[in-house]
Amino acid sequence: MRCRASSPPSSRSWGWSRVSRAAGYRPYAPLLVPKPWGEDIWTVDGPEVGYGFMGLVIPCPTRMTVVRLGNGDLWVHSPVAYSPGLGAALGQLGRVAWLIAPNLHHYVHLAEWQALYPEARVFALPALAEKIGLARWSDLDAAEHKAWSGAIATIPLALGAFSECVFVHHASRTLIVTDLMQRFEAERIASPLIRLILLAGGATGPDGQPSIDMRWALRGHRAALATGLEAALALEPERIILSHGLCFERDARAAIERAFPALVHG
Repeated sequence: MRCRASSPPSSRSWGWSRVSRAAGYRPYAPLLVPKPWGEDIWTVDGPEVGYGFMGLVIPCPTRMTVVRLGNGDLWVHSPVAYSPGLGAALGQLGRVAWLIAPNLHHYVHLAEWQALYPEARVFALPALAEKIGLARWSDLDAAEHKAWSGAIATIPLALGAFSECVFVHHASRTLIVTDLMQRFEAERIASPLIRLILLAGGATGPDGQPSIDMRWALRGHRAALATGLEAALALEPERIILSHGLCFERDARAAIERAFPALVHG
């Protein structure tokens, strides 16, 4: 399930929507506060967004990742909703230098962050830049733009509409994933009906995996997915930061092998 916020769904049976009612997913509080994940790496949990499906709103927690490089510059992955308090906290950590839109769906807050940090460089996939009409951006796939490559490995996954770049932060041995894997916690979902839908679709724990619509679509990109996963695992990450749901504090390889048993060799 791809999660982003936009305008409310139309009369169609599905669409993206912003969750405006009471939270449907108990948040990973506190929100909009950098939380240390390791040395020079933080996560920031944001407000939930929702996926409109058959008249229902499926709650989707959000999370961004911040990495500080040796020169003090900040690399911001998948920006969540901005707040002045968050901006002040980031200012204490360093200078926001890069804004990363890691796939074709995580961009709803990108324009706001770009306006607030005009000196920061936006990196996106070309298809996203064309999709939303980005005026100033750099190609996330282009190796010559990887000013952060000494600290963070960038691994592109050419998966059609689900194309995504995943990242490995070398110092903390952390794999950073956007939509490729999700791991919702059933006990955090307020609605029993929504909980049942997510359980049936495979989006809840204890294991992480792609949502059911992604699993269907990825069947046509198995070779590219397998190549990308093997490249990521070759860097021997120990942990996984997910944009949606509970992160993996250990055993990253085992988690990937469970999520993609037919593609990854143990």
